[in-house]
Amino acid sequence: MKDQTVDAWLRAVARRKPTPGGGGVAAHIGANATALMAMVVRYSRGPLFNPAFAAALDGYTQRFVQLSSADAIGFEASQQALKAAKHDLALQDSAYLQAARAPLLMFELGGHVSRQLLAIYTETNRFLISDTQMVALMLECTLRTARLNIDINLKSCHASEVIEPLQQRITTQTPTQQALKTLISGFDLE
Repeated sequence: MKDQTVDAWLRAVARRKPTPGGGGVAAHIGANATALMAMVVRYSRGPLFNPAFAAALDGYTQRFVQLSSADAIGFEASQQALKAAKHDLALQDSAYLQAARAPLLMFELGGHVSRQLLAIYTETNRFLISDTQMVALMLECTLRTARLNIDINLKSCHASEVIEPLQQRITTQTPTQQALKTLISGFDLE
């Protein structure tokens, strides 16, 4: 998926195949958010906006693209594992956790980038406010859609001891999600 054109990616999503699906789309939204944020950082001035920060965002963009591929691989492997684990609840849980892994990593990366955006939002180039606000909206969408993919898989797990560590990782992002939601609520979107 890394080297596909946008047109080829969209055709792949529209096919009658389970992957790429929602997880891949969530990752691509995150990739667009970090790429746009890198552009905003490159046009902004001040000690917060340096080449290293922009390069880190470029790296996050590539990581989201990698997670899109990882999501497809994880989903397909989980489906094969579920077929083999018809009556083995532990193997079923393992398969669902495998399918949740890439979305969880997307969710955590989206939270990390969201915290960075929240830290610089008021200092970004004022002529790029709509771009900066679009970054916030896309990050919120990334967090929500990745979380949806995580929750769908965790709800299918049988053993609470395998779910609880992931729920704790999810919960650590709650303050970031709330802060991002508060920021977005101040946008003039009407």
